[in-house]
Amino acid sequence: MKALLLAVFCTLGVASAALADTTQHYNQVRLQSEQREAVSNDTMHVTLGTSGEGKDAAKLARRINEDMEWALATAKVFEKVRASTGSYQTWPVHHKTEFQGWRAQQTLMLEGTDMEGLSRLTGQLQERLQVKSMNFTVSDTRRRAVENRLISAALEAFKERARIVGDNLQATGFRIVELNVNSGGQRPPVVYQARMAASAMESDSAVAVSGGETDIVVTVNGTIELLMP
Repeated sequence: MKALLLAVFCTLGVASAALADTTQHYNQVRLQSEQREAVSNDTMHVTLGTSGEGKDAAKLARRINEDMEWALATAKVFEKVRASTGSYQTWPVHHKTEFQGWRAQQTLMLEGTDMEGLSRLTGQLQERLQVKSMNFTVSDTRRRAVENRLISAALEAFKERARIVGDNLQATGFRIVELNVNSGGQRPPVVYQARMAASAMESDSAVAVSGGETDIVVTVNGTIELLMP
């Protein structure tokens, strides 16, 4: 008897769940609004590196360390530039099966909002280091300020679209069932061509750069339910 009652309860439970899943939501409309703004990039990122080859691993390491110590000391003069070293790597070099020596490299990362100073520092560092990459971004402070302004505008646009839909369908009003706010940024890649010969560049010459712009985008999407008479 108990087993029979349990089976009946389980059947009723499954039927109730199935009924809930098939419940129709009438008068609901999905909407989306988007706001974007082109913002000047105010932060510059540069990655440089020093590398070399030699049969004596200890001498090679000293040479790499001397280059990096010189670079850090040079960067210290520029107070608005943040400098940090990357990983140090050493690996053996072979020609077919014959050991030829060692190769080592280390990277230096520079970041700052003083683009003029950082471009001048980059020019100086190319005396002994090579530029690996360069890119530009919007600082967190500027990004937050722009996103907050765009969120307000995107929400107003969402409500305006909801009112337009409601008016056309002769609704007395609407309520928001679900709402999502998303933000992001899009920027074109910046390509930098490093000089192949460092000796061709004066040690105090600045690298010519242009930070460009990043599109800050805020999207609001969600579901409204129209209140019909």
